[in-house]
Amino acid sequence: MEREQLEFICVCVCVCSTDTQVQSAFFNKESVQKEVKATLSQKAVLSCEVADTKTEVKWYKDGKLLTSSKIIHTESKGKTRQLVIDSVGKNDAGEFICEAGNEKLTFKLQVAGRGNDLIESLIYK
Repeated sequence: MEREQLEFICVCVCVCSTDTQVQSAFFNKESVQKEVKATLSQKAVLSCEVADTKTEVKWYKDGKLLTSSKIIHTESKGKTRQLVIDSVGKNDAGEFICEAGNEKLTFKLQVAGRGNDLIESLIYK
């Protein structure tokens, strides 16, 4: 009986992930309060949550980068990022942007007088 020569071929299959989903810099974007109403001389807080505790954000008002002052400052607690206006003035009404990397969240701040008369009404896009 002749010996048959058998050839074994080992086939290796490489399973490569093509998942290119990039994690968003922000967490729970849909639940962020994007329209904030504040009363003159009162505190206003714009807040968002980032996906990573190390994420740094920049805040803009009407397109201009904000820096901390006696009235406006930023706070970072865990994954929460806040822009705090300690005493709201009528000039604080407008559009604010929180930027993390190349992602942005837009906020609208409306300011009312003490009698709740709306000083400036902004419509959220």
